[in-house]
Amino acid sequence: MKFKKGLKPTRFALVIFLILVVFCLAQLSWWIIYQIDLSKQLSRHKAELLNQRIEITVLAVNRCFQQKLGMLSYAMNVTENTGDFFDGLLSDSAIIGFATNEDGDGKPVVLGRIDSTFYADIAGGTVYFDPHYPEKSLASLEGTVVFDPTGHHGGEGMNWISPEMFSISPAVREEMEREIAGRIKMFASEGSFFVIIILFGAFLIYRTLQRSEGLKFRQQNFIHAVTHEFRTPLTSLRLYIQTLQAGKIDENKKQELYAKMLDDCYRLDGMVDNVLDAGHSSRNDYKLNLTPTDLAVDLNEYLSNFEPLIRGLGGRIETRIEPNVNVRTDYQALERAIRMIVENALKYSDPNDRVVTVSLSKDSWSARISIADNGVGIPKEEQGNIFDRFYRIDNESTRTVKGTGLGLYLARQTVENHGGRIKVESEGIGRGSVFTITLPLVS
Repeated sequence: MKFKKGLKPTRFALVIFLILVVFCLAQLSWWIIYQIDLSKQLSRHKAELLNQRIEITVLAVNRCFQQKLGMLSYAMNVTENTGDFFDGLLSDSAIIGFATNEDGDGKPVVLGRIDSTFYADIAGGTVYFDPHYPEKSLASLEGTVVFDPTGHHGGEGMNWISPEMFSISPAVREEMEREIAGRIKMFASEGSFFVIIILFGAFLIYRTLQRSEGLKFRQQNFIHAVTHEFRTPLTSLRLYIQTLQAGKIDENKKQELYAKMLDDCYRLDGMVDNVLDAGHSSRNDYKLNLTPTDLAVDLNEYLSNFEPLIRGLGGRIETRIEPNVNVRTDYQALERAIRMIVENALKYSDPNDRVVTVSLSKDSWSARISIADNGVGIPKEEQGNIFDRFYRIDNESTRTVKGTGLGLYLARQTVENHGGRIKVESEGIGRGSVFTITLPLVS
């Protein structure tokens, strides 16, 4: 729907509306950023928990190795049966081997398996720890953490393993990155969807405000036009009555004034009917009294009834009416609708060339009434608006013509209540117009 330049919603309503839109967008943006940052924090927190678990394991394993060495040193000093001692030594899950410096013959003695990844030198020999023992301590994280004890570690500072030997497995890291990306994508897409919803809602609200202002503007024009339309015949009636009261006119002049007064009364009556019809036609319970009829006969009668109007406007009607067109109509309602269109066609034509062509034809399903004029025409951008209530085209060619903006609205309402359609075709300013009414046929 289009509005004149400068026709905008009230400033206060627009400011409140913009504040609400900005506030909603700001809140939504904050929510999106917060959720994305929270996803990253959760991923970091998961990595930190794994690192803490690794650090605890490192401390526990180093403490275990220290305790084993302390117990081993003490046992070697107090145990006399070395065979039982070594059997007990190798049964420990943390120790895989032991090598003495030499036996009674001066040769070293090796018990168990030698793996110098983790070892410790003590008095009388070397202890070899199980290189897989740290991994066994993290059995619950199997597949999550990778252990790589490359090199030889002799327990410098009584520490054999360090956190650097552990790392999060590539598969788990990739899964964490995918999870972060998935959450970011989810919140970004949901946020974008809500932004679109907010903007669409904002557009609907703004358009509603525009329409409200447009309706208000047209209603003001309607009140102004109706006031003017009522004032003109009322002023004429008052003048005629004052002239008659003076009593200084002959009988012929009186009869002429009576006729003019009667015309003004009819004009007032027609305007009142239009206003009342505009109110009635918008009600849900409004119904027409439709009866089968020959539209060709009715249309000829309508045009005959329009003769005073046509002569008064200095116009001429040409007809092309096909006979035997059976439809269901409300006689008076359809007559008023056609009268409004014919009257507009005459009023908006050149006073020196007011010719209106009325045609009636039919096909297999419908009857078509065409009312064509050679008047001022209708701009293409206005053709979708002229059937709106109170709407009037505002340009130099139409501004001087009297009207309320109800005629075409009532014509459309009447035709649609007949189950038909009405449309307008015009090539633009100065090219005339053709109004076509389509009604369903009856057998």
